[in-house]
Amino acid sequence: MSGAAVVNLLLRLSPLRPGVRLEVVRRRDFTDDRLRELHALSNALMAEDFDHFRVHAHTNDVVHVFRRADTGAIVGFQFWKTAPLALPRSLAIVGGKLRIAPEVRARGLHLVSGLVFLLDTKRRAPRTRLYRISIASLFGFVSITEALAGYQIFDPGRRGGEEDEAVRAAFLTLARESDFRVDEETGLFFVNIFMTEDTLRRYPPSYFDRPAARRYAAVNPDFRTNGCYVGFWFRFTRDNLLALTRAITTKLFRPAAAR
Repeated sequence: MSGAAVVNLLLRLSPLRPGVRLEVVRRRDFTDDRLRELHALSNALMAEDFDHFRVHAHTNDVVHVFRRADTGAIVGFQFWKTAPLALPRSLAIVGGKLRIAPEVRARGLHLVSGLVFLLDTKRRAPRTRLYRISIASLFGFVSITEALAGYQIFDPGRRGGEEDEAVRAAFLTLARESDFRVDEETGLFFVNIFMTEDTLRRYPPSYFDRPAARRYAAVNPDFRTNGCYVGFWFRFTRDNLLALTRAITTKLFRPAAAR
């Protein structure tokens, strides 16, 4: 049974509503009509023109699309790919654009998507050491890092070690492929994507006071208006995998009344 099939079974068993299902779409099937459907959700949450969205989409290998089980409407998606890493027997898993509709947030769908892609990658390369690198908005950063045991903020000034150099090169390649600009002093990536006022209003002040949100703001204080994202990375260590699994289980099977 594939990872997506297992996840769809778990989603059907989950008590949370509305019910959702996972659809895996390969790059060969990235038609403009399909991408426009994804862009409609994305642009409502984080303003971005379609051509910019399409360029980013085609730098990825696959997109995981979450749809309502009853209507088929898209309620979330996450792009993924793997990338070379200049370390022995190592590979980078790259999380691309992530968007989740407000009605299904806090259900761990982004974590489910990441675990599915990790397992599929590990099955293809069982002896490979896997890293995860991401250029993320505040919301993506908070939702992922809160589920981890440990991670590192991208710092272009951190040089010297073999791992540091390999991660730095992977981030710069990712930025170049997606047409992002990198500030070599701050480490911020100008992605030309801006938060809408409607999106910001959906989050209470307490959200921006969470430790992960405060850490993001310390690196990117003008995140609301500057069109810049923060890079971060981590290894899929035993501790991180355990933390991710616990977070997924808690979020998927938490009673609806507890949301």
